[in-house]
Amino acid sequence: MARLDQAHPLDVAGEWFVDTRCIACDVARHWAPDLIGEDDEGLSFVKRQPETVEEEQQMWLAAEACPTRSIGNRVRRRPPEAPFPHELTPGVWALGHNSPDSFGAHSYLAATASGNVMIDSPELTRSLTGAVDDLGGVRHVLLTHRDDVADADRWADRYGARVWIHEADAGAAPFATDIVEGDEPVEVEPGMWAVPIPGHTRGSMAFHFEVGWLFTGDSLHWNREHERLDVFPGATWFSWERLSESMDVLADLPLVEWVFPGHGMWHEVGHQLYALQMAGLGAAMRASGRSGWRAHVAQQAVG
Repeated sequence: MARLDQAHPLDVAGEWFVDTRCIACDVARHWAPDLIGEDDEGLSFVKRQPETVEEEQQMWLAAEACPTRSIGNRVRRRPPEAPFPHELTPGVWALGHNSPDSFGAHSYLAATASGNVMIDSPELTRSLTGAVDDLGGVRHVLLTHRDDVADADRWADRYGARVWIHEADAGAAPFATDIVEGDEPVEVEPGMWAVPIPGHTRGSMAFHFEVGWLFTGDSLHWNREHERLDVFPGATWFSWERLSESMDVLADLPLVEWVFPGHGMWHEVGHQLYALQMAGLGAAMRASGRSGWRAHVAQQAVG
């Protein structure tokens, strides 16, 4: 529950506030970018109170996703109805309830012909389990890397789901049932592929659904400021060179319409823009180097 006694001094007057327990994970700003701002330390605050029903819903989504529960309402403690799961596109739901154990990473539920698939893990809460029950449960839990495991073991136990992770990151999920080895893609089920993309961690993977969905963990995201696909140079724990090579791998994937990251913004890129931007991403990363990447992205945006 948000702490009114710790409300951010920059919060504008009104019902909504953000407290200073915020960990600068950017989650709230993904859900309510026009309402929640960022101070010089990366902490969120309410820059404008919602004015419409849609904006009010955005604030409830931000509040339920925030891993530190730092967003509060002075009048109402609970939303009129549960904000999550929230359908982003037919067949894919954001699960919210982002876990502090994964520094607030997003997780998703994707519908397939053989059952639902959870990509990375939210906190296991009563309201969310009931909603996932209603959607048909979970057949597979796909873990993109070691950082975003969170409550995956509890979700898998609840539904008897298989759990997938790469061998290089498997120490973070000793309960996993399926270990992906090496650097070659592995078919989880028809039309669903685990694609090793080392860089952020040695065992990072993306999950490509041939219907046009790509779940990328912390390896690729949509940069809202520059309106392009981007990577996180400051959070490349294993290898910048390998990450750039992994972008070459992702560039070769057929028919990617949506990109769903763990950290960073999801976006309906469209297969043409995806192919255009990804075609030169790996080469540009190698040319600029990790230290020069932010300047390169800013220059491209200006150009």
